[in-house]
Amino acid sequence: MNMTDSKKPVILSVKLFGLLREVVGNKEVTLILNGSDITVDGLKRDLFVSYPDLSSLKAQFVVAVNRKIVDGTVKVMPSDEVALLPFVSGG
Repeated sequence: MNMTDSKKPVILSVKLFGLLREVVGNKEVTLILNGSDITVDGLKRDLFVSYPDLSSLKAQFVVAVNRKIVDGTVKVMPSDEVALLPFVSGG
């Protein structure tokens, strides 16, 4: 691997649903991240910096990558479909 590859910016689109969409005011956001080894936890950190209002909701949503709910250690690629999904409660 070329060392310069890890410094290239990675552009990721993140789809937002429910309350998350309302807080941000858009159904999708684009993040420009540095490095090639981006995890879900790293993505969330950068997302909270770019959209601070989301950080208050961090315990109220899960992340799906390619339509599967994943944990924070999963690596994200630019070609992946990434979505933030709020927990659903019912009665």
